[in-house]
Amino acid sequence: MSIGKGREGKGSIFVWASGNGGRDHDNCNCDGYTNSIWTLSTSSATETGQVPWYSEACSSTLATTYSSGSSFEHQVVTTDLHHDCTSNHTGE
Repeated sequence: MSIGKGREGKGSIFVWASGNGGRDHDNCNCDGYTNSIWTLSTSSATETGQVPWYSEACSSTLATTYSSGSSFEHQVVTTDLHHDCTSNHTGE
């Protein structure tokens, strides 16, 4: 696949999760997908702005968005490409 051919010649955008191996002290600096110069690596934060227990820290992370955290915190509701709800929690 050519990086420059996506989006009608504007180039392709690859967004990849920074990783969910934080509990095992995994580090996404070792992940070929997150370290690619063609990838925007995205991490997560809990509803209170804390680092989730599963989060992997690394230098390739370019953005952070809300996600779930501990069991006592609300899970943030997101949608997929078909706009189907991916969480049963309302995040009230």
